[in-house]
Amino acid sequence: MIKKLFAILFCLQLFSYQLAFAASPTGTLPIIYVNTQNKQAITDTETQIPATVYIDSVLAQYPSLGSQAAPIPATIKGRGNWTWTGFDKKPYKIKFDIKQAVLGMPNNRHWCLMACADDYLGFLKMPAGFRISEATNLRWTPRVVPVELMLNGQYKGLYFLTEHVRIAGNRVKITEQDDNATDSVSGGWLVEIDNYKENGCIEFYEGDGERVWITIKDPEVLSAAQRSYIENQINTLNNAIWGDDADALWNLLDLNEAAKFYLVQEIMEDCESYHGSCFLYKDRDRNGIVDKWKFGPVWDFGNAYNRHQDTWIYDNASFKQYWIGQIATWPEFQQAVQEQWWIYYHTHKDQVRADVRAFADKIEKAAKNDANVWRGTSNYCDNSNFSDVRDRYFRRYDWRIQWLYSQWGEGIKPATWDVDLVESQESSVRSKKVLRDGLILIERNNRLYNLSGQLVE
Repeated sequence: MIKKLFAILFCLQLFSYQLAFAASPTGTLPIIYVNTQNKQAITDTETQIPATVYIDSVLAQYPSLGSQAAPIPATIKGRGNWTWTGFDKKPYKIKFDIKQAVLGMPNNRHWCLMACADDYLGFLKMPAGFRISEATNLRWTPRVVPVELMLNGQYKGLYFLTEHVRIAGNRVKITEQDDNATDSVSGGWLVEIDNYKENGCIEFYEGDGERVWITIKDPEVLSAAQRSYIENQINTLNNAIWGDDADALWNLLDLNEAAKFYLVQEIMEDCESYHGSCFLYKDRDRNGIVDKWKFGPVWDFGNAYNRHQDTWIYDNASFKQYWIGQIATWPEFQQAVQEQWWIYYHTHKDQVRADVRAFADKIEKAAKNDANVWRGTSNYCDNSNFSDVRDRYFRRYDWRIQWLYSQWGEGIKPATWDVDLVESQESSVRSKKVLRDGLILIERNNRLYNLSGQLVE
């Protein structure tokens, strides 16, 4: 009897220890402290709740933000659709009263705390997708820093502080509309192929009869003339995609950005990539030159690697993939994709793998802690055996690279490619990467080139 009592007490003590462990940050990542006014609960994605934020950087590479004694004023609300309603671990949107530079990321008021509650591959799908996007040199990729969240004094586990997709000089760098109350259409546009019908969205039908919804992200308030303009733009683009005039299409749609965006989605085997959270943007037209629509930035990788099928992401997809199946029939697009694949295969695939592995090492302890917090809750993804789920991600990445190689081989070497510009141990002495206007360029002999080897004027 005494032995049984000691055993019970030991188990209770161990359980209490586990609860205490799960309820505290590991101290291996920055800790973000969010306190709502009067500890008000965050119950929806619309209500902006007054809050304060301070961040203990923990790591020497980042400056802290505010302090416990002097936190930064902000508001917080829920964010997302399925990720908000389908999981106990919730994502959030933070809006500072004044622009803040956060954990090495540039000034802005708008930030996302991504929960990644649906990521069963060690929380690596979104960071990996973003890293592949950076490697392809898409014009802008959201930056992300892993953090541990303390919300109203409660430890909520591993989160990912991410730049919100919006028009800004250090984000989607296009000109905003001058005045939404006038007939001016001089500014830029940011829209989203959406799988939820939002108020004011544009509705049209693809050439195969599928209905598509486009949500206008910026500007949010439109005059009648502005709405007419953007509807005409989207319908003209849709008709060109399903038409037979190559000039009509590629004068509207940026071919290289479309190829880069698509390559990221194929490498991630994301069967929902053109179904929702698929952004497009265009800048204002200048001096009679029409700015083209561009796919990007990348965003949601929740359904990446969920099929594990030897096929293209638009074939037999779990979700209807709008536009891309038809775009892929254009020979100019296939040429551009294979050129981008050649660059990625020869210069980036191994480095991206190594970078994601380093990211995994950084979040391992917090990921295990997160598993203790959320075990047994709605749609719980068990990442507690972190080495196994991490290795499963890399098997999926390697498998996808191998399958794409079986289809494209090494791809097509761009005609303007200069092998001396490839970043390698041999060439690093002669060239270096620089960042200009959000683009990664290579400086060599006092001249700038993009990652395709083309001279940048």
